[in-house]
Amino acid sequence: MFGLLVILFTVVPAIEIYLLFKIGAQIGGGNTFLIIIVTGILGASLAKSQGLSILNKIQNDVNKGALPGNHIIQGLMVFAGGLLLLTPGFMTDIIGFALVLPGTRHLLLVWVKKMIERAMKSGNLNFQNFGRGGVYTCSSTTESSFNPGDSLFGARSENTSAKTKKVDGDNIIEAEFTEHD
Repeated sequence: MFGLLVILFTVVPAIEIYLLFKIGAQIGGGNTFLIIIVTGILGASLAKSQGLSILNKIQNDVNKGALPGNHIIQGLMVFAGGLLLLTPGFMTDIIGFALVLPGTRHLLLVWVKKMIERAMKSGNLNFQNFGRGGVYTCSSTTESSFNPGDSLFGARSENTSAKTKKVDGDNIIEAEFTEHD
């Protein structure tokens, strides 16, 4: 994790500054500045339109009773791409457009889904829900420790009850959670 943060906050900005100076020397500072402004405006409007389109697809899926898994991942990709497009730089703009444009986003979706599947199989994927009664955690690394009534500090909430049952063979945990007023 530390290595990833070093790359994100030192290496990527250093490469962006290098590219800005190199390209700026070739096409001029004013043109470089104009490109940065135009890609920011174009990227923000494209991310907004794609995001609204995906939100509409998610609502349609939910109304039909279908799980909108792919659309949720695509929505997160559009959000990340929009943030990258608002960041000044050429490398982040290329990655941002790849995440926002539908054609490349669909190609990247296959890769992102494979990464998520790998993380789930290796046990490195954790899901957390910050609810009214505290933090409920379901971690793929722990098999039977999911306790929806537990709060952030391990104390059990008095207004909740939970039943869990592990089904052997398929590594499935069935859970029921009720909140009492």
